[in-house]
Amino acid sequence: MKTRLDLIAFFDAHAIDHTTIDHPAVFRVGEGEDIKQGIPGAHTKNLFLKDAKGRLWLISAKDDTQIDLKRLHTVIGSARLSFGSAELMEQALGVTPGSVTAFAMIN
Repeated sequence: MKTRLDLIAFFDAHAIDHTTIDHPAVFRVGEGEDIKQGIPGAHTKNLFLKDAKGRLWLISAKDDTQIDLKRLHTVIGSARLSFGSAELMEQALGVTPGSVTAFAMIN
């Protein structure tokens, strides 16, 4: 599994400007309001999902987007969706609930 330090090293090696902000895990969009106030730009919510065929999905959307999980499978062309377990998330992405990020895809 890649670590946070691996990601930072990748950014540095490719001269990608970055700022890291440490904060507690955020499980729901509303919980992060105080954190987001000091960070410019759009903010996201990330959903780790598993479909009925066992395929994994990471859905990232602007934090104020309403996602209809009952209809989402038809939009993305998958089988029915449910949330992936914490164990599966850690296995596949190397992160725990509340810490899901698109950057975990490096794993």
